[in-house]
Amino acid sequence: MKKTLLFVLALAVIPLGVDAQVTPSASCAGISPSAALEDVRSCAEQGYAVAQNSLGWMYATGEAGPVDYAAAAGWVRLAAEQADADAQYLLGFMYEKGDGMAEDNVLAYMWYDLAADEGSEIAQDNKNAIEQRMTREQIAEAQRLSREWLEAHPRGGN
Repeated sequence: MKKTLLFVLALAVIPLGVDAQVTPSASCAGISPSAALEDVRSCAEQGYAVAQNSLGWMYATGEAGPVDYAAAAGWVRLAAEQADADAQYLLGFMYEKGDGMAEDNVLAYMWYDLAADEGSEIAQDNKNAIEQRMTREQIAEAQRLSREWLEAHPRGGN
């Protein structure tokens, strides 16, 4: 219960962005994270990052039915892979807490680092905090993974 409460409280401060790497259908162009589940799901299935992150949030909080961290992580990862900073932050948080995947501070740091690079202040704060619990080797590995991800996902597309 405590873990779930911390997860929900941390997610409550995430500002959901409106830019995405995928061109959504006209019905998805202005979708709100508070839209109806079926609308969010439809846009998420079309590859719209904001909707994917929102759907992940809905699975994580039980708004899409029973809490399902594995489903949440899957949808959030899709948005994070599109360089959505909010999703990258959330994926880092899920790795840090072990929600939907094995707890992994190296991957948490990597995703926080990527989100911080996109301007997320909360991701920077979380990266700084998790760094205090990591070895130098773990930090170096996380930074290497972050660099490799950035090389594979250049800003502005390939």
